[in-house]
Amino acid sequence: MVIPNNNQQNNFALVAEKTKKIISEIFSKNVNEISEETSFISDLHAKSIDTIALLAALEGEFKIKIPSQEVQGNQTVGQAIAYIESKLFKNQE
Repeated sequence: MVIPNNNQQNNFALVAEKTKKIISEIFSKNVNEISEETSFISDLHAKSIDTIALLAALEGEFKIKIPSQEVQGNQTVGQAIAYIESKLFKNQE
């Protein structure tokens, strides 16, 4: 297991913060209501149009491509954050 250095820890925290902010804006929630355990379906009542908007916003913010077939694997905010981190930091380990 690789222990991230302080800079990597800061990067992970920044990804989580930005992701939660985008999710709160799309779902019209206070960012403090969004946790890593928040479910897109049962807590945020995500619909297809919400998912499309969220994908576009996350891809734009983080400059990554999220294939639609991989979206269904991200049921919670924490899973989405982990997925984004894996795309961004895969070459840093």
